[in-house]
Amino acid sequence: MAICWQWDEPKRQRKLHTVGDYIFWSYSMLSVSREIMERTRKGEPSPHPNGRTKAANILMSHFQGSQKKIRDLDRDDRLSQDGAHVCAHFGCLSSKYHWDHMVPRSKLYGLYIPLNQVRSCPRCNISRGAKDLMGWHRENQTFPSLGILRRYLKICYYYSQQHGYLDLSVENAALERLPFEPRNFPRKFPPLEQLVWDYAYKGPQA
Repeated sequence: MAICWQWDEPKRQRKLHTVGDYIFWSYSMLSVSREIMERTRKGEPSPHPNGRTKAANILMSHFQGSQKKIRDLDRDDRLSQDGAHVCAHFGCLSSKYHWDHMVPRSKLYGLYIPLNQVRSCPRCNISRGAKDLMGWHRENQTFPSLGILRRYLKICYYYSQQHGYLDLSVENAALERLPFEPRNFPRKFPPLEQLVWDYAYKGPQA
């Protein structure tokens, strides 16, 4: 079942300017949320008693200062290969699946991104078309699974790193034909109890 979510922006949050800012913020919120979910599953107290936002601000600073790095996609790809055959977007079951490009090929102008495809039911694939992935979620007032969001953010990060977009303002990056919209990345996340790690797994996965 899809997570219904109003994509309103948080108040009194730090200003984001560059493509890297938007990626690091969403990735930090994702990482903190995932850590708390995993601790809760084990019956342990939250490692962030002051809340996700404060912890994500600290983690984002570590990414910006290169004290921490975003990992490659190998682990994410292995998890997707090992999981159940369901639609990656909402867990839909289908007798036949499509392969959906997370960053649409039509926006890559002949360039290639490895590990850019996820399994999708025909309904979701046709509904999305060539829309920006997070823009599509915003339009439908749904929120992606953390597994899909993590994979997407990694793809956007490595693409931006390889093509020199990380330090560009989002406005200038758009003029350079950046194939995704950083301003569509989630800045505010649903409550922890509403989040789904991955529709391809019934239980939590690392």
